[in-house]
Amino acid sequence: MNRRTSKKSSASKFASEVAVDQIAPLYLLLGEEQYLAERALREICSTLDESLRPFNLSVFSIGADNGTGSKITAAMVIDAANQMPMMAPRRIVVVREFDKIKEDEQELVLAYLNNPSPTTTVVFRAITLDKRRKVSATLLKSCEVVTFDRLDEGHAVNWAQDYLKPLGCRIEHEALRMLVGLTGTGLTRLANELDKLAAYSGGGIIDSEAVQQLVPRAREHAGWELWDAIAARDRKRALRLMQRMLDDSDPLPILGALASFYRKLIRGKEVIEAGGSKFDVSKATGQWSDNFVSSLRRTPLPVFVRGLCRIAEVDNSIKNSEATPRLLMEYLIVELTSPLSK
Repeated sequence: MNRRTSKKSSASKFASEVAVDQIAPLYLLLGEEQYLAERALREICSTLDESLRPFNLSVFSIGADNGTGSKITAAMVIDAANQMPMMAPRRIVVVREFDKIKEDEQELVLAYLNNPSPTTTVVFRAITLDKRRKVSATLLKSCEVVTFDRLDEGHAVNWAQDYLKPLGCRIEHEALRMLVGLTGTGLTRLANELDKLAAYSGGGIIDSEAVQQLVPRAREHAGWELWDAIAARDRKRALRLMQRMLDDSDPLPILGALASFYRKLIRGKEVIEAGGSKFDVSKATGQWSDNFVSSLRRTPLPVFVRGLCRIAEVDNSIKNSEATPRLLMEYLIVELTSPLSK
């Protein structure tokens, strides 16, 4: 029986260990920063001989279509993990969406985690864990855990400066601060914008004018569009916009902005019920959207109060890792855009 206990590892330590082929049998890559997590996955997969990689690398997403009309199951993952490598010392199995492992398959996964194959490295990738599940607790105990948290603005600025060095250009300090303010600290979008700016500068210095011209105000626009979609109870558009924002930001700041929006709705409703005009509402809330005002007129005050309470509950659930943040946010948007009872 495997008695290995997990250890936490930084992203840099993980990279250095992989570089010298000190690879563990089980990894759990956690965190919101997709760019760094995906780079780590590429690093470990690149340790396989390129010509033999198709035979020794398996990537699964639990619950996804396996190409034959059936769904990928945990049993398929464990079967792949128990296969011998082909003309290589190791196989690598990557598992995504493992929070979708069914209850009746958990014991199969737990048995493997307690006694992993010595010739296979299994890499579990997730944004967060539902710590209420037994399989989550066992993963944390059995795997080497590498966390990829979203960077704060200061670290994102440093990362961007390092990113530009191999591209042969520099960016002015104020321009870089402006860029991070517009795009957020999600490194996937930040890298895309830096690539565009580097190409535009032609190896020169990127200034604030270039950032203003080339970089859309992604966070600001998506935020206003989301609030407008919720006010219009346009569920499809609100879900799409929320997913876009989650790709670029942590869920907690989005929830904070949503809570602020609902406080404005409550304040605006109080002004309407006191006989105030559209101008009075706008003055009290800072909101001028027709959808905002029409939402106030047709929606009972308790609906707004209940929405604010649900936002607070979801915030608490995410902080306590009671489920995956995206799933919680999706349920929240569905609730906030539910049709009003007649």
